[in-house]
Amino acid sequence: MNTFYKFAILVTVALAVAAAPIEQSTTRNTTATLIPISQQGTKVLPTSTHDGEFSGRGTWFTDTVGSCETPFDTNDMIVAVNAEQMDGTSQCGRTVKITVDGKSAEATVVDTCPSQYCSYGALDLSQAVFKKFAPLSKGVIQITWKFVN
Repeated sequence: MNTFYKFAILVTVALAVAAAPIEQSTTRNTTATLIPISQQGTKVLPTSTHDGEFSGRGTWFTDTVGSCETPFDTNDMIVAVNAEQMDGTSQCGRTVKITVDGKSAEATVVDTCPSQYCSYGALDLSQAVFKKFAPLSKGVIQITWKFVN
């Protein structure tokens, strides 16, 4: 066999081996929760997405029906949880305790706050809940909160 053909076969085999897919590990660390630094909310306790205490932005909204399909109005003590922690509709009906500067209030989860408005740790509060902590004109407050049931 000609040297040129041997070299061509060798190069072809080398390229085929180099292009072969690399097997990836399917093992996953499920004990760590990674939260991008760019997100405004922070997790206070190193527990699961649904347990512990969280901090983030508190804003207010005026909708009357949310993702939990429960009608409500601005005078109800309700909140919308950020999309990541809402986890679909799995948090519907749960109660959260919100604390701002030593004052606390409880509210029921009835909606999801879209990720473009609420990052991890953030809640969108009904006007009634927001007014427990600040006038509506403030617009945004820093909150700490946790699920209580």
